[in-house]
Amino acid sequence: MKGRLFVIPIPISVGPPENTLAQSTMDVAKDLRHFVVEKTKTARQFLRKIDRTFPIDDAFFYELNKHNNYEFTQTVLTHLENGINVGVMSEAGYPGIADPGNGVVQMAHKNGIKVIPLIGPSSLFLALATSGLNGQGFTFHGYLPKNESERTNSIKQLSQVIFRTGFAQIFIETPYRNQVMFDALLKHAAPELQLTVALDITGDKEYIVTKTVQDWKSKNLSFDKAPCVFILGKF
Repeated sequence: MKGRLFVIPIPISVGPPENTLAQSTMDVAKDLRHFVVEKTKTARQFLRKIDRTFPIDDAFFYELNKHNNYEFTQTVLTHLENGINVGVMSEAGYPGIADPGNGVVQMAHKNGIKVIPLIGPSSLFLALATSGLNGQGFTFHGYLPKNESERTNSIKQLSQVIFRTGFAQIFIETPYRNQVMFDALLKHAAPELQLTVALDITGDKEYIVTKTVQDWKSKNLSFDKAPCVFILGKF
């Protein structure tokens, strides 16, 4: 019997894992010994958080990064083919959604390996659910361009898409660039559109507010390098 590939969500804020993870998710993770991870160090820390007695020295970690180009996938596939279960973890949130991991999941599907999603947080869906914006039609863009002129064009194009389709437009930014993105949205997005700022979701400083772009212009907002999800849309 083939092993199964478990997609393991990781808490997206500081605090006890049980605050945002289902007990069943932690139970599965504790039983695994083979992991595909974004960074070995943080994966080990997570496992020790959910189980202080977790046998770290008996576990195997296969690290995802842009340099190895998933060179280890054949090793992981061999384990799965031999009946060994494997977990996939990113640094925070849900692997494969704005995070590494989809390549391993693709490999599993191509080879008839069962993929099982575990219960836990995804900042994108938590932000959308609490935004009041269109949850039936939406698009996630990842990161908008860093180049100022390209970013400006993207924001203007997103505004046009919203007026044409009504679809919510979701994107994220590196925490230290949140203020730059926010300022660009206030400057270039259509003022009558709604803008959701979902900051530090599930964290102690959680802040999720939807206002028109025009109304945000009178708001002095401090991002404090916290993770943030931005959503443009209309009511």
